[in-house]
Amino acid sequence: MSTVELLSGREAEMLSALESLASSDPTAREKARHTLVAIGPDAVVPLLRVLKEGNDRACWEAAKALGAIGHPAAASALADLLNHPNHDVRWVAAQGLAAMGSVGLEQVLMTLLTRSESTAVQNGAHHVLALFAHKPHHELLAPLLAKFNAFEPAVAIPPAAFKVLNELEKRKG
Repeated sequence: MSTVELLSGREAEMLSALESLASSDPTAREKARHTLVAIGPDAVVPLLRVLKEGNDRACWEAAKALGAIGHPAAASALADLLNHPNHDVRWVAAQGLAAMGSVGLEQVLMTLLTRSESTAVQNGAHHVLALFAHKPHHELLAPLLAKFNAFEPAVAIPPAAFKVLNELEKRKG
């Protein structure tokens, strides 16, 4: 018996979909991603592994699936992708973080505290923050967004991000 035969139907379907994320066939990749999104939270941990082990195509598909699933456990990994060497992967990660709402916003702010020296992280974070510009708490984000144009953004951004995080925490309580 093969490994796939020993798995339940759902597990076999997930394994097959995970393997298809790296396919050269875009239709197969899209179908696999939709399958994993339909599986939902049970697919999060395997998708997180793909982010670390997969090629750029698989990583892009996994990031897109994680954004669609929207589970908070994926926020940190998506934020890490803001520094990925592939622009398309960074863009999909930013879109996924924005789709996560407040969890994604908070993760981006935390990432800015420690990774603001990276231009790629700055660009991805700016994209996410700009997507929140019309949502609740947008008035908190304007001063932070202005820091991206500072003479030394890597120095100016972390204190402004920290201030927004603190204010969000106050509003929760």
